[in-house]
Amino acid sequence: MAATEKKSKMPFSVRFALFCLMVAGALVFPTTLLLCTCLVPTFVAAVVDPHPQKTAWVTVGCMNFTGTVPAWFDLWSKGNDLHQSLALLMDTHTYLISYGAALAGWVLYHNVTPFVAGMMVMKSEKRLKDIDKRQRELIRKWGTDVSGN
Repeated sequence: MAATEKKSKMPFSVRFALFCLMVAGALVFPTTLLLCTCLVPTFVAAVVDPHPQKTAWVTVGCMNFTGTVPAWFDLWSKGNDLHQSLALLMDTHTYLISYGAALAGWVLYHNVTPFVAGMMVMKSEKRLKDIDKRQRELIRKWGTDVSGN
């Protein structure tokens, strides 16, 4: 009976959102083509990120999208037709800007993340030292009974 009542793992709201996304993508196909081509580094970052949180695609994706926006605006200012989209995709400057921005995202991801983590460790260590100092003051003032040992 369980085999005949096979339910979809994906909720209806997600399936409906995907359907709407596909319809919108078909209605503005030139834009969809441009964005999907220029945002390849974002898709790659989502696949190759080994960390469980998968945060690389967010950093790379934001920078990659920022580099793609000029081509997107150029396409829409010229009429959003397939010919203009293909012309932009044949232009190396489109890839240079969008993929270069994705590269900047990778640089940020690999350099800023360890820096922020180091700063958080230093802050935590300082807080532990402050707590230890405060505990020693309390022990000096009230005796060893307040130490909890």
